[in-house]
Amino acid sequence: MIDERAYELLCCQLGLANEEKAGLRKQVNELIARLKAIEESNKENSKALVDTINDLKESLEKQSSTVEHYRKEMELMRKQLEAKDEVNMRL
Repeated sequence: MIDERAYELLCCQLGLANEEKAGLRKQVNELIARLKAIEESNKENSKALVDTINDLKESLEKQSSTVEHYRKEMELMRKQLEAKDEVNMRL
């Protein structure tokens, strides 16, 4: 009778342990799924950041080119004004 009762208790404990194991396995699988989703999101965000950085770099290069163009135009105008001033001084 004692052996039968001990066997029943062991079976109950085994059942509880199996339920706990199944619950833990479910939690692990959920965590793995969440990690994969986070990993995918990070990849997408990284790509978006790289694209944004490249766009900003391209925009900066265009603006630098425009600024350089305007600087050259201003230098040319300055020289033209100096030439006009020189002509006016001679007259």
